[in-house]
Amino acid sequence: MRRFDFERVLLVGNPTSGSRKVGRWFDAVAQEFNRAGFWVEELVTQFAGHGRQSANSHGCRHALVVAFGGDGTFNEVLNGADLESSTLAVIPAGTGNVLANELGMAGHPLRAVRQLLRGRLVRLDVGLCNGRRFICIFGAGLDAAVVRMVHARRGRRLTQLHYVPHAVRAALERVPWRIAVETHGEVLAEELDQVNVGNTHSYGGPMEMTPAAGPADGLLDVMCMPRLGLADVARLTACGFLRSLHRMPAVAYERAVRVRVTAARDDVPYQIDGEAAGVLPAELSIEPRAARLLVPAAFRPRRALPLLR
Repeated sequence: MRRFDFERVLLVGNPTSGSRKVGRWFDAVAQEFNRAGFWVEELVTQFAGHGRQSANSHGCRHALVVAFGGDGTFNEVLNGADLESSTLAVIPAGTGNVLANELGMAGHPLRAVRQLLRGRLVRLDVGLCNGRRFICIFGAGLDAAVVRMVHARRGRRLTQLHYVPHAVRAALERVPWRIAVETHGEVLAEELDQVNVGNTHSYGGPMEMTPAAGPADGLLDVMCMPRLGLADVARLTACGFLRSLHRMPAVAYERAVRVRVTAARDDVPYQIDGEAAGVLPAELSIEPRAARLLVPAAFRPRRALPLLR
């Protein structure tokens, strides 16, 4: 029995998402929502931007818009939806599934649907980067270069292991990205190799680049990684897995509502929610509690952790 204030579901499936689950499970997912009493409109994306275009249609007002795909699919829906009147949800079928991991979503599509049907509504913050919304994380420099390399070879099933050789290659190439970060108009750090600005603590798998972040605290967490030797990079990577990057002396870590990221060169890439999105500069800000999401009943937004050194 329905117990929400929406009667319609727009199910947006991306068949090219990394795990390729959409093709196998799309019809079954739609049927689960049907059986729960919802009128379901089904859409399988055909091109980049199709999810955004569909979520932007007038018929999606006062509906639940479900992104069945990866973080990039949810990002398209997030940017197309009318956040004043729509509710959003995700069923994970991507490579990293950062948002789904943050929310505690089940990996199996049908179990994820059942979580949503028993779930609850929450308000989460939304980040803005050069006018584009994001829900999880922004990255510039080293990690964005890896994302760009991986996405250039799309067309097959992707797992997180596909990122490893590209990450090793990017680290060994030692490109001087020369990134600078300002928060609230003041210089935070310069001559950086990587910058992450996170709304969530999840990053990909067990690694956390902004481990102190909370998606409902009204703030962006900023992690600045300076240019380091390979041994230091290995140490910082280990801290990413141990969720302690914000306590590393070599790392500048701050919270802000406005962030500016620039570079001394004009070809420094950045990524948004795991998708290659452009080159610097980037102006970032936060919209507190701007998105309404349907999430598992057990989900509780992580409280922002203290920035202890």
